[in-house]
Amino acid sequence: MQPRRALLYCTLLAFGVADADLTEQLDYTFYDVPVHKGASLGELLAAASPVHVNGKVYHAYTRWNVNWHYHYLRRSDGRCGIDSVATQLTATMTLPAPADPALAHDGLFVSYLKALKRHEQGHYEIGRNTASSIDDGIFSLPARDSCDALAAAAEALANARLARAREIEQRYDRDTGFGRSQGAWLD
Repeated sequence: MQPRRALLYCTLLAFGVADADLTEQLDYTFYDVPVHKGASLGELLAAASPVHVNGKVYHAYTRWNVNWHYHYLRRSDGRCGIDSVATQLTATMTLPAPADPALAHDGLFVSYLKALKRHEQGHYEIGRNTASSIDDGIFSLPARDSCDALAAAAEALANARLARAREIEQRYDRDTGFGRSQGAWLD
């Protein structure tokens, strides 16, 4: 918790108001990669991967989603303020798994899988940072004259932060060459 938020949180608790809650869940999905003699690891992964985005096949993928719920209340001065926020990050990371024990011990596969997972963890961190930013942002919204205005401000804030996260993810992939600079690349 950042000091400013901690101070605000403690102040609001003293008045019996406000609570924020951020939860996260990361699930893993694995797809089997069979071994075929004469095929390169890249060919094996491309043939087995269920990840198809915009006509391209990827060897791994992380999909995350942020949901937020908030409650507000009308204060004694007639203004509407945030009472509580509950934000949830759910994510699924899809990675390859060896269908053949020989592949599980293949040095190239093991190092490539490690690099893929490191790259995908970066996508998950973007989701985590976004969820935290939405939770903190909504929690910190100042009171408004109407609850409708407060709800509109909360939704606008959350949607703007999601849009920014999409830009950050695109830049992350561009800057890492879709994981290439992190070792997630096969020739």
